Amino acid sequence: ANAAADKGGEDKDASEPSKVARIPDEGGGTGGKGGGGNPIDQLVRKWEDTPDDTKEDIKTFFVSLTVALSIRFTLVEPRFIPSLSMYPTFDVGDQLTVDKISRNWRDYTRRDVVVFNPPPAFFEVIGSTDRQGEALIKRIVAIEGDIIEMKNGGTLYVNGEAQDEPFTNEKAQYDFPPRQVPKGCVFVLGDNRNASLDGHVWGFLPRENIIGRATLKFWPPWRVGSVTAAPP
Repeated sequence: ANAAADKGGEDKDASEPSKVARIPDEGGGTGGKGGGGNPIDQLVRKWEDTPDDTKEDIKTFFVSLTVALSIRFTLVEPRFIPSLSMYPTFDVGDQLTVDKISRNWRDYTRRDVVVFNPPPAFFEVIGSTDRQGEALIKRIVAIEGDIIEMKNGGTLYVNGEAQDEPFTNEKAQYDFPPRQVPKGCVFVLGDNRNASLDGHVWGFLPRENIIGRATLKFWPPWRVGSVTAAPP
């Protein structure tokens, strides 16, 4: 699955340069041993005076942070479930991992659960752009070229075949006529069919909007497990 803008008054911004400019003078000039000097030199001296054990702790922290951020942005990303649109697969408060790397050698396919950035049609439906930057999670039920249809009391048909979907909460209380998934897109629905703002409302999802594939629930402990999806 928000940036916050920094705000401050013009008077505050205008006062800060003069305050900074006075600091070197408080030590009695630039040539003495007062509080002035190059900030980088001060930082180097402070590092040199730091005990060896503390230095190792700091190094370990920054190495761990770098590794964690690298994994998050390139390999696996944790996500939090805020709604019941994917119930019973996910409940509110569940946390899961999103695989962002396997797409390089494995195509997304039917039954994959994916996290994605909503397409423009989603914002047109809700009539607002306030949720820009908010990722959604749904299940792929059809891929490029598939013909999909919802009929006979909420049964999903893909290429003319009724789908067995044991992961859904209940049958859909809506129908839609046959439609073909266009090139470069997939069709997604929530597992909680009647409580999900998904493809049956706003249409097809461009593959380029997909962030990654949900693979594992890791919190809370009593709900730990893999996500029912297509075979690897």
